[in-house]
Amino acid sequence: MSDQVTSFEQFLQAQTDNVSELLDVMKNETLAIASRKSSDIASYAKQKLSLIQTIQLCDAQIGKCPEAASPSDDAKQTISEIKAVLEQCHQLNEANGIALQRAHLSIHKLRNLFQEAAGKHEMTYDSDGKASGSRTLGTNVKA
Repeated sequence: MSDQVTSFEQFLQAQTDNVSELLDVMKNETLAIASRKSSDIASYAKQKLSLIQTIQLCDAQIGKCPEAASPSDDAKQTISEIKAVLEQCHQLNEANGIALQRAHLSIHKLRNLFQEAAGKHEMTYDSDGKASGSRTLGTNVKA
């Protein structure tokens, strides 16, 4: 039975390590977003996805342990700490998502400004609000 307790504790320790690593990756992602390093942002996104899958697998293994039904006080404390770190990860992910949306919108607006500078009279907009230049706009109209 001590082997089961050890494996349960090992799973909790592994999960603690996983969520701590996820938090570190997300902090690095925040820095990459702030410095607009797109290759780093993509790399951190892949790392996040891999870690989330690892966390889910570890969580399933923890759920299969008999000790999970009635954990010790130490295990309850560790589980509480894991949940707190995951909440930090969730909040950071939300903030990073908002920052990425704003960056995308800024780039979209800047692209529109460049297109407008090329010729305001040639600008049209599609249903998504994306600007495009059309040199043939209205040239095929016969009135």
